[in-house]
Amino acid sequence: MWITETAIPPMLICSVLAVILIVQWHSKRQTKYLAGSIVMFVLVIGFYFLELSIVTTRERVEADLNGLVTAFQKKEVDTTLNYISPRALPLRQLVQAALTLVTIDGELRITDVQTELRSEDSVATTHFRGNGAATYGGVSGRAATRWELTWQQMGGEWKVTKVRRLNPITGEELPLMAVH
Repeated sequence: MWITETAIPPMLICSVLAVILIVQWHSKRQTKYLAGSIVMFVLVIGFYFLELSIVTTRERVEADLNGLVTAFQKKEVDTTLNYISPRALPLRQLVQAALTLVTIDGELRITDVQTELRSEDSVATTHFRGNGAATYGGVSGRAATRWELTWQQMGGEWKVTKVRRLNPITGEELPLMAVH
């Protein structure tokens, strides 16, 4: 587990300390200040690589969200359904129908991703916006959408257990397959 969600705070602190130590070295010409600034710069690089090596629970859920979106966009039925809980049969059937009826035209852009963890990090809620062009029921168009997915950890993997489609402006819940 990492001490912060991102390595930027410790990197920033070490960078500021390094600059202060360089200023001290420049005015006093004592090697201890130069050595301290070098240590701080090495720590900045170390924190950067440490951050790359640590994948938080939130990052894992967001990576699975991107995997789900990519699989849906490519119409990979088995891969898409692998992200859906086997216990959520109505949702699995709805996703299969959506894979048949909806075609994403071009690239689907996912933005504003917010993930909340609860129940000792075993349940996550991911709120995000999806923007792109799609064809549904013979009608093509470009739309902004807003979604909320509830994930549960099952057997070491994150699975979607609930999906809510939201109005992009008001946040009120919309029917999943209706055209708006």
